[in-house]
Amino acid sequence: MTAENHPRKQRWAGCFAGIRTLSLGRENVWLPAFTFFLLVEVALQWAGGAFSSEFGGHPDEAAHYVTTLMLRDYMVVPWPSSPMRFAEEYYLHYPKVALGHWPPFFYIVQAIWTLLFSASRPSLLLLMALLTSGLATSVYVTIRREVCSKAATVIGLLFLAQPLIQRYSAMVMLEILLALLSFLAALRFGRFLDKGKWRDAIGFSIWSMLAILTKGNGLMLAVLPPTAILFSRRFHLLTRLPFWCPAMLVLVFCGPWYWLTLDLVRNAWQVETPTLGFAIEAIRYYSYYLVNIFGIGPSFLVLIGFVVTVVRPWSEKRVEGRWAAAGALLVSVLMFHVVVPSSLEERHLIIAVPVLLMFLTAGIAWTAGRLPLRRLANDRKVVGMTLAVMLVIGKETFAVPKKAWHGFGDVAEQLISTTELQRSVFLVASDPQGEGMFISEVAMRERRPGHIVLRASKTLSRSRWNGETYELFYNTPEEMMGYLKGIPVGVVVLDVSIPIEHQTADFRMLQETLSAFTQQWVPVGSYPLTRRGTEYAGALQVYRLVGHENMPIGTIRLDMRPMLNKTIEKQGHLPTEILSGGGTYPPRP
Repeated sequence: MTAENHPRKQRWAGCFAGIRTLSLGRENVWLPAFTFFLLVEVALQWAGGAFSSEFGGHPDEAAHYVTTLMLRDYMVVPWPSSPMRFAEEYYLHYPKVALGHWPPFFYIVQAIWTLLFSASRPSLLLLMALLTSGLATSVYVTIRREVCSKAATVIGLLFLAQPLIQRYSAMVMLEILLALLSFLAALRFGRFLDKGKWRDAIGFSIWSMLAILTKGNGLMLAVLPPTAILFSRRFHLLTRLPFWCPAMLVLVFCGPWYWLTLDLVRNAWQVETPTLGFAIEAIRYYSYYLVNIFGIGPSFLVLIGFVVTVVRPWSEKRVEGRWAAAGALLVSVLMFHVVVPSSLEERHLIIAVPVLLMFLTAGIAWTAGRLPLRRLANDRKVVGMTLAVMLVIGKETFAVPKKAWHGFGDVAEQLISTTELQRSVFLVASDPQGEGMFISEVAMRERRPGHIVLRASKTLSRSRWNGETYELFYNTPEEMMGYLKGIPVGVVVLDVSIPIEHQTADFRMLQETLSAFTQQWVPVGSYPLTRRGTEYAGALQVYRLVGHENMPIGTIRLDMRPMLNKTIEKQGHLPTEILSGGGTYPPRP
């Protein structure tokens, strides 16, 4: 028996099936398709303005960037302190760190990428383009098993052209990587249904664990195996150890992380516990947006595809593994987000888009095969109908979403380049997107750790992640002024583009404080701010505390009890040796 034919060798050789399945027979088809999809994706990012926009496309985007910087910087420190101490100190400088609320895998991927290339905006957007193109290629290769390459290419383009996919592939967000890993996991479990081999169970375990360690939504993959068994009616697999292997591996490798961070995650839920009211609202919400992905007409083809690949063969136990797994993934996505009250957002459906395209293709192929065009080859009928469907979807839903968030970068550049402000503490008052944009722009531009940036929403008040249980710390301008001078805060960046109805009590009190102490807070300048493509002239108002450079250094306290059940404190906030045990980070790349 040769080494290549050894059973143990064969068992482990195919664990990463998502990569192996990118080969059809002897013809490797994934590289040309991937290259083509990558060019299209980068062009769409460019057309949407992603490379020039700041990290404001979603309130979480800046947090993902800053968390990546933190992990990257920890990797390059020669003699770092403990990870927790390092993270707390980093949060004091750049309070948009979210590790713990989200698992680490996405940040590990990005941190390694930034070490190999750079931590610049174009670099990370290129990584997002690679991930999106990889998912499009996986869809293409999977669908090419059912139809010709031309039709599969059109479906791959349809994936990239979806406005939902465009929006999130133009942002530094978790959803694209989560969708890729979940799709590969589903494909692998489909192979397990057909063959029942250990290597397929291990492969499903690996992709599932990576998905779960990317985002908590990956836990919906726990619903996939029993649902796929039900769709395929292969109940005999329930008695085999390989079926239970993924659950055991996930429990061992992912369970500790979620046990330690459960309170952090629940703090950001829309409601603390699942409720019937939330479930009913979620059913209405996701039903609407599920149909809205392709439009009403093409959604009927998706339904036809589901019927011909899952429903009709079910009675005869002829449901193929990949179709059972695809249907199970769709059900898993919907069930998880109906039950778990995290939030109601369209982005949660990104995981479902690849399998929706699979069923759309099946519906097209079934319908095309019944067209009364006998002289036309079936492949041509499928290609023609696929193009027609693409035109219909394009007319109903296609657009190039514009990502246009600008302004905080200019302010950050001006403040960092001012010599007198090299040791000043900055305070930014805006909404979560605005505060995140300013923090990320400061961190991107300076030698880290540099300035301490405070968020008005975290230092002047306290609330849950979703804004509930709000408490204002300082109820008069005099109280707030005493706090600001006690640190001292040297520069305040105030975003007056926030609508009055969305301004919090701490924001309004800060405005009153600046107005009440005009002799101590002098205007430095006003800068334009662009939000969602709308420019607000003079929206960023910058104030400087007179004489703060010579004031004694006070203590900074961040009340993190709602998140970490502790208070982070820093006395004498100028030295930075704590981060690296005696030095500072290398200059930013």
